[in-house]
Amino acid sequence: MFQLMQKPKDALLMLHITGEISDRETDRIVRIIRTHASHRQKARLFLLMDHYMSFNSAEALYEDLRFARQCGELIQCMAIVGDGSWKETWVALFGLFSGIDMAYFDRAEAQAAWQWLQRPRPAGGH
Repeated sequence: MFQLMQKPKDALLMLHITGEISDRETDRIVRIIRTHASHRQKARLFLLMDHYMSFNSAEALYEDLRFARQCGELIQCMAIVGDGSWKETWVALFGLFSGIDMAYFDRAEAQAAWQWLQRPRPAGGH
């Protein structure tokens, strides 16, 4: 499950993920990203991910972030805030293979994640 944490501002989207993302929810996230990204400005995502029963493997993360695979060309960067530094490797690998600039932050580092997300990046890339 997910919820939009605030009304999207420009191309900045904040999602709170509290459970597995269904196919219907994936489609909804993709629509939200497509609506708020433009050819001039790609989306920047702040994901707050709570631990839930099935979120204990790289495969689960890969599945829950499948929306990024479907519209990765519209995502400039993604900050993922979670509950275990062991997930940092998974996020780094997903970012490497998806071509999305991604970083993992523990909950105590949420402010750093927010700052990282807003730092200037090259216009056409990561």
